Amino acid sequence: MQQTAEVGILVSTEGTYRRMGASTLAGLRHAIAEINDDTRRRFRIEHQHYDPAGRLEGYAQGIIQLIDGGARHIFGTTTSASRKEIIPDLERTQSLLWYACPYEGFECSENVLYLGGCPNQNLIPLLGYALGEFGANAYLVGSNYVWGWESNRIARELIELSEGQVLGEKYFRFGCTDFGPLIANILKDEAAFVLNNLVGESSYHFLRQLSDACAFKGVRMPVLSCNFTEAELPCIRGADQIQLLSCGAFFEAVNPAFAVTQRQRHEDLPLSHYYACAYTAMHLYAKACELAGTDDPDRICDLLSQGQHETVLGRLSLSAHNNHFSLPSYIAAVEGDGFEILHKVGGCLSADPYLVKTDLRDYRQPALQKMTASNLRIVK
Repeated sequence: MQQTAEVGILVSTEGTYRRMGASTLAGLRHAIAEINDDTRRRFRIEHQHYDPAGRLEGYAQGIIQLIDGGARHIFGTTTSASRKEIIPDLERTQSLLWYACPYEGFECSENVLYLGGCPNQNLIPLLGYALGEFGANAYLVGSNYVWGWESNRIARELIELSEGQVLGEKYFRFGCTDFGPLIANILKDEAAFVLNNLVGESSYHFLRQLSDACAFKGVRMPVLSCNFTEAELPCIRGADQIQLLSCGAFFEAVNPAFAVTQRQRHEDLPLSHYYACAYTAMHLYAKACELAGTDDPDRICDLLSQGQHETVLGRLSLSAHNNHFSLPSYIAAVEGDGFEILHKVGGCLSADPYLVKTDLRDYRQPALQKMTASNLRIVK
């Protein structure tokens, strides 16, 4: 007879970053459906979903409701602000958050499993590529919270090590939609590229406005956005005068067969790395429950840190030292209605959330060309 494992899903499908949340939620629900369809399993997953609607107070309310409802494993949160908001409740109740979104690093909680990528797995490889490909003078833009601040701080250090210049660094509130003065300065100063750490609707307005301004001036601007995925491409359709690059553990072009299979099983939707990482998290949880015979968070973590695990993302391992998973790292550019893979960083990258093992001095000129050639390879 199957046992029931209760999990909580804390994902916003309303508010400024709702598209990221909707993609995450789809990945989790599709994984649950597949797990429950397998009658050979000892565990059947039941889930509750609480939608905080993008409000911090909603996350505080939601985590209590889910834990009081019997969930010891929580899947979700999108922004770092929402993740940090619930960590005290996770610690108090000895619950575990499965966090499947990219974040800015410099965190390590015993009550969080990090499965979305930290800077040495996404931002730093992407910046390394851009510095070698486009030049080292850049504008840094971000939403006014920890993701933008920390990501841009790391970028500034790399740019200055590369003998480049940060031409400007600006932050905006969530939901801001007017970027005219900023864009005028970006084009006037002839930036080599822009690092865009805006989130949700602000990002879409910025990218469309920048593309329009580039079209008027007859230029095409490279823009880097580590947190931008297929789920958001419809929001910038027609923004053809920017060359948008992203970096993550999954793009549809990496595994087209998986994308086709998921659409046949479930529904026609973009399979972003929010989707794929959340989907992987739920399958890893189910696998660990089967092997451990329990959903005890400590036992689950101990088991997952032993050996490697075959997933749709590749063969992953969990570091018992920092609770981060190793991940593949793909650099991709928007091409038509999807992303085209430009490079893959060799193998799965072990996470280095505090950048204690990542030697940023490798980014000094003229080391860029050597670094790009040795660490990246073309993926056909």
